[in-house]
Parts: sequence; C-alpha cells; structure tokens
Amino acid sequence: MDFGASVIMQSEGESAEDIPPSILWGLDPIHSAFVKLYIKDILELKKFQPIPGMFFYKTHPITKVDILGTIVQRREREKLFNFGVDDGTGVISCLWWKKQRTMENVKLASPSCGLNLLEQLGRINQLEKNNFQLQLGAVVQVRGCLRVYRDQREIKCISISKVVDPVFNAQISRMLELPYLYRNFYDKTCQIQMDSPESNPQGAQSLSLQQKIKQFLNQNRVKNFYQQELEAVDSLVCIIQQSLASLCQQQHLPDTSQDPPSSTSVSKKIHQAFQDAVCALQVEGIIFQKKAGYSELFLVTDEEEELHSVTLGIVRDDSTRPKYVDKGCPFHHILSCVRHSYSEGVSEAAMQRVLDRLECNSEIVSTMDQHYTAS
Repeated sequence: MDFGASVIMQSEGESAEDIPPSILWGLDPIHSAFVKLYIKDILELKKFQPIPGMFFYKTHPITKVDILGTIVQRREREKLFNFGVDDGTGVISCLWWKKQRTMENVKLASPSCGLNLLEQLGRINQLEKNNFQLQLGAVVQVRGCLRVYRDQREIKCISISKVVDPVFNAQISRMLELPYLYRNFYDKTCQIQMDSPESNPQGAQSLSLQQKIKQFLNQNRVKNFYQQELEAVDSLVCIIQQSLASLCQQQHLPDTSQDPPSSTSVSKKIHQAFQDAVCALQVEGIIFQKKAGYSELFLVTDEEEELHSVTLGIVRDDSTRPKYVDKGCPFHHILSCVRHSYSEGVSEAAMQRVLDRLECNSEIVSTMDQHYTAS
C-alpha cells in the first residue's frame, strides 16, 4: 500500500535545459547530502528520466532525503514495514525492510568467560524489535533514498529514529531550519566555476579521451577489452601526451610527454587518465564489468548479445504475468532479474541502455514511466 499524492511530473515552465550537465552534479554539495525538504516539495521534485532515482529541486540533483513527521498510516508485511509520514505539508510512503538475525549458528567461545552470547543477542533483538514498534501518532525522523514505485514517490529508509520529545523541540527546530535552508541553499543556483579547455587541459583531455574511446569501440565493433589493451592504442595515448605537453607549457615545466613510455611518471599518468575515462564510461552505461576490478574484463553494452537476449526474455516472460500484464514490468524488477540470471555487475545505466536499444529495435515497448512490455 502506498501513501501520498501521485507523482507530479516536470512543470511546463521548467525545461531540461535548466538541468546542469551530469558531469557537474558531484560538484553540487546538495547532491551527496540527505536533503531536508518539505514532503510537499519531495512529491513535486522534477524527475530525471534517464536515471532512475535521480530528482531535481530547481537545479540541484537529489537522491537522498531527510524528513521529520508523524506516522499517520502503517502496515506490516512479511519482509517490511510500510508507513506514511505526514509533516503538515503532505504525506509520503516509507519502506523499512526487516533485518533477519539468525542465532542458530552462534556458539559460545568459552563457557567460563561469564558471557552468554545467545542471551545478549536475544536482548539486542528485543531492543531492535521494540525500537521499531512505530505506532500511529509517533514522531519519527526518516533518512533514505527517494524512488518511484507504481507512479508513487516513496522513501526506501536507511535509518529511522523515533523522536521522544514532549515539548516539541525537534519539530520547532525543524520548522526554523527549513526556511533557512531553502532561502540560503535550495533556492539558489549552485555556482560552479566552469573552466575553459584552455585553462583546464586535464578536463579537456578527459572528455576528449572518453569520446575517442567511444569512437574506437564503435568503429572496431569491440565486444570486450581489458584496460591495458586500450593503453596500448597509439591514437588514444597521443591524446594524453598532447595534454601533458600543453600542461607543461602553461606551468613552464620541462616537457615530459615525449619521455619513453617506460618512464614511471608518464606511465602512471597515462594509466590514471585511462582509468578515469573508463570509470566515466561505466557511469554512462557504455561499458560494464561482470566482476569489479582493474584486471577484470570490460564488456561493451551495445555489443553484449547475451545481455540483450536475457533482458528480452525476461520482459517477454514476465510481462504476461497477471501483476504486470496491464502496466508492464517495472525497471527495477527487470534489473533484479537480469542481475540474478546474468550478472550482478550490470549497472542501472547499462540496463537502461539495453532497454532503450531493445525499444528502438521495436522488440519491447515502454508502456509508462520505467515500465516495459514485449511488443
């Protein structure tokens, strides 16, 4: 059961051009914080369609939120608690997954130590259970990740704190804090100093190297590669050498770009540049790894036929199930099934790229926001 208002999509007065480039999101301090917002504004955040779980308040990217309110609805399921929190401006659904703590395999290290581990573990379990007896009317502070499920905004909780405050100090403090945060941070555009390529050759080098790697992979129809193999491609290495030479000129340093490739300093800089570019391509979903690690194989998403086949099979099979026959399979369900059947290393960005490609080929159809069915 979901609580709160339905998702409010991007307003007509705001355009996609207002959103800064994704490469700059990490420079906004709000992006990595648990953002304290009114629930009304959480329900009205602009949704960034290409990336599930990414939202915007004006020009600020937001993935995590912090709310304080009263529990007005509550339901306990087998694996989770589902409760609605009201802060006076709106109601939003919050999910808290139950933690399973097993005691069958706990054994005493030494019976003479005077500590019964099973008893202590039982007390901890009881304390945790008591802590989550969240009844209607209880005031709680919730931190978690924002997501959309069945067209409803909800918070997947990371932490829940029950507020015992007879004189309402916590609520009053939040009421005073929020206007200050909105006025001084949220309603202001984050001022990011944009360096030109001439003043920031390393930034230009990184973008140029990413584009060249994309072209190299596409032109040669590369299906998989190791990073060391890219570092042996002369046309790609030349980009880094030119950047190093330009940087040395600006800083009036000796030109080391023409040093032998075996030079320790040059090889380290080349390796780091390729590592940064490869990481950026992973974030975009261009490439992915079945197993994480520098020495592991990288797979090119567009060329990985098995991944496309597995994804298409999941959509075809599951979209006929009664629970998905009307709206189609949700994105996170498909991602979970692919990770289980194919590889845990498939990122959300890579999965989205595969689904977009299947839709372009008319093999699947997006029935609604982040839902897919077989064509």
